[in-house]
Amino acid sequence: MSRRYLTNFDTSKLPCRNTSCLVVGGGIAGLMAAWNISQAGQDVILVVKGKLNDSNSNKAQGGIAAAVGADDSAELHVADTLVAGAGLCDEEIVKIVVEEGQKEIKRLIKLGVEFDKNGNTLSLGREGCHSRSRILHANGDSTGAQIVSVMVELLKQAENVTILEEYFSIDLLVEENVCQGMLVLNQYNNQEVIWAKAIVLSTGGLGQLYNNTTNPAGATADGIAMAYRAGAVVMDMEFVQFHPTAMAVDGLPNFLISEAVRGEGAILRNAEGERFMTKYHSMAELAPRDIVARAIVNEMNKTKKKHVLLDLSTIGSEKILQRFPMINKTCLEYGIDITKEAIPVAPAAHYMMGGVRTNQWGQTNIKRLYCIGESACTGLHGANRLASNSLLEGLVFGKKIVQKLLSTKTKELTEHNFGSHELNIKKKINVQENLAELKSVMSTRVGIIRDIEALNKGQKFFVSQNEILKDFCCMTPLEMETINMIVVGELICRAAIMRAESRGGHFRQDCPKQSPFWQHHILQHK
Repeated sequence: MSRRYLTNFDTSKLPCRNTSCLVVGGGIAGLMAAWNISQAGQDVILVVKGKLNDSNSNKAQGGIAAAVGADDSAELHVADTLVAGAGLCDEEIVKIVVEEGQKEIKRLIKLGVEFDKNGNTLSLGREGCHSRSRILHANGDSTGAQIVSVMVELLKQAENVTILEEYFSIDLLVEENVCQGMLVLNQYNNQEVIWAKAIVLSTGGLGQLYNNTTNPAGATADGIAMAYRAGAVVMDMEFVQFHPTAMAVDGLPNFLISEAVRGEGAILRNAEGERFMTKYHSMAELAPRDIVARAIVNEMNKTKKKHVLLDLSTIGSEKILQRFPMINKTCLEYGIDITKEAIPVAPAAHYMMGGVRTNQWGQTNIKRLYCIGESACTGLHGANRLASNSLLEGLVFGKKIVQKLLSTKTKELTEHNFGSHELNIKKKINVQENLAELKSVMSTRVGIIRDIEALNKGQKFFVSQNEILKDFCCMTPLEMETINMIVVGELICRAAIMRAESRGGHFRQDCPKQSPFWQHHILQHK
């Protein structure tokens, strides 16, 4: 989609704010960035489109990976990450995140995050593709919520941090490849401008492109879309991770059942009661997520059922209640007693390995524009993210960008005139229909198992949408989110067509093997 802006505007006529740094997004990456920047003496505006507890980070159950155990090392954590990434990780970035992550965990503890312990030592869990127990948890299966809660309270107390909730980020304002600020829609649906010396995008994922997702309603790829429209390079967009085990009960949400459940010994069985993962991988239930997800789809197709079963009976009821209080509570609310019965599960869109390309400091190819967290592509995850590395990445890059921000000389803020008057405000489109069709196309054509015929049909949908929506003037957040998702959906589809192999989270049944020719990244830009 070639359009530059989502809506018509004229910055000379809009109310504005000025700040040293604008941070967009309230997950762990954004919260840590805002906190670290404020502690360096800079004023910060933190913009979130919902409430501060609406992020993927807040819902992260599995935990945060760090090589802090007596039998563990940074080298082992690096090696596991590289294996999961299927040849596309940036090894230097992996080393940086793993090594600096150990220090950042200690700093989190000092800030007030209380990780679970066995006596005086940290309690460490095991998850898929990890060779050691290295997953830290807080309050059992509420790790993300615990970290977010601590950081939100700290930010609320910081005098140089302004928090703007229910503000929708519309578009970046870029002149001569320098990001000057952002156009936003406030809680009253009125436009404002925020001018900033540095803009940090940490807008999270894109699960809402799919019918089934573990992500919250706000995961609509806004940051990736607006950065792409502004001229940023995106990378590895074909690599979408589907979590193998989301609750699959008709009429109920796709509630995530943490990988930590399998780490504690839970077994996957098909609808006929047969354990099947031993047929697919030597690590069985703890194989990489892409392998487990595809195995589940195969078993669902074989049995003609919409789910498989996650059997927790091997764990024992006492440990289930102690280790997974939130999962137990939620399942009980949905009528499932996990101490007595198996959970119906199926894969759901969970995490985006690709995103806005950055360097080790979170810098994009646009000056003064940074991107961190799930909306960024740093090279850490490669073709498939290792379980519980995402919170670690947000933690580390939320610190690293500050080092670069403080060492980069920036001219004093000057207000610029930006505007768009080309879009047709009279054009009416029922975007809910476009959105429903997008979700169907992404789920059936650009999902867990792909092939060139399906992908080409998906691309035809995007070509037609581009023609229909090219001059449509968005007026509401739903309209803006829909355009953002269509932009990013096309980026995913296009990259999936180009990558004529199977690797990590990208599986093409028409070319099911990994090819040395494709051991490189696919970049896209306007």
